[in-house]
Amino acid sequence: MTQQDSESIAPAGEVFISYSWDSEAHLRGVLELSNRLRSEGIDCVIDQYEVSPPDGWPRWMDKKIRDSRLILMICTETYCKRVMGEESPDKGMGVRWEGGLIYQHLYNAGANQKFIPVLFRAADKKFIPTPLQSATHYELDSEAGYDRLYARLLNRPGVRKPELGRVRPAPKKEVKTNLSMYVTGPINVDLWNQAKWRGTLFLQYDGQPPILGLGFLDEKHARQIFEEWHKRYGERDAFEELRISIIEGDIKGELPGYTVHIGIDLENTIKRYKDAGLAIDPENSMFMMVSRLNRMNPGPGSKNLEMFKDLYRHYKTYSLVPAVMKPDGSAVKPMLELGIFKNAIHFRQASEIDPKHDPDAPVLGSSRVKRPLTHYGRSLKRKKRKKKP
Repeated sequence: MTQQDSESIAPAGEVFISYSWDSEAHLRGVLELSNRLRSEGIDCVIDQYEVSPPDGWPRWMDKKIRDSRLILMICTETYCKRVMGEESPDKGMGVRWEGGLIYQHLYNAGANQKFIPVLFRAADKKFIPTPLQSATHYELDSEAGYDRLYARLLNRPGVRKPELGRVRPAPKKEVKTNLSMYVTGPINVDLWNQAKWRGTLFLQYDGQPPILGLGFLDEKHARQIFEEWHKRYGERDAFEELRISIIEGDIKGELPGYTVHIGIDLENTIKRYKDAGLAIDPENSMFMMVSRLNRMNPGPGSKNLEMFKDLYRHYKTYSLVPAVMKPDGSAVKPMLELGIFKNAIHFRQASEIDPKHDPDAPVLGSSRVKRPLTHYGRSLKRKKRKKKP
């Protein structure tokens, strides 16, 4: 069967017309509508085609409303009053019975897909029963109105839906940073050399996630480091490209304390690289990764790191901020407006780090690089020298 053949056949099932006996002219109008629909392939049914149903009118109406594919409700003032139960009890028993059945079917279905308000005059719109006022109605005072109803009964939309085409390819995403930053990582060596990272601090304000501060001696270049990061990551490092580690435990050649290590998370950087629409082959590409570390030598009984770890476990996030400080660690001024929110941080022990294949391996060789000590670190070193024989 061709598509044209299928469209020439009406859907199976009767279409029942519910109406009130307002006048002889109204009865003729309903009959003419039903006859025309039947002549044009719609299996339309009205009570005027019956003399006396064997089971009686109530059961006949119940069956028609229950089994018909669609119900056309010819809305007039009289019909509305009788359906809504506002007519005198001794008038319009048939329509009142139908109205009760219609209400019950609407209630059972939960949504209307069956009952269609029809108007012989546009002025009768106000007489559409309340439960159906939101439904599409059809005005038959013009040929165009009849055509719209006829199309509805055939389930034939006024506009044919076109075939679904192919989705357009996604536009390439704008890369917020230049390609070289993906290769060199987040550490701008010149800026870090001039900023002079000398300390790590932990801050907390009531009811807020903890703050991990990087203490620099030079405010201007510290700001530039974080301004560059903001251009690349925004206020939140969504891809967790910055890799922050805090390594506790003894490291050969280092004084007691812990090391803060900042570098690039290569796997997450590649994810962002691809998300930006850039092609990359990790198997056949070479990456140069630069990182920075700071060895902290806290005083005896210091609980700052443990406090930060407890708060992080509670909030599951923290803010990474720059701070400016004096060489002895005093006069610390955090620059909170440049903070970057992060979720990931790595708390590790030095003993678990693989010296060859581990992103934190540079920490194990940190004693081979001469770095300025913290104020407390210098005092520890002096004490260590005094103990030598």
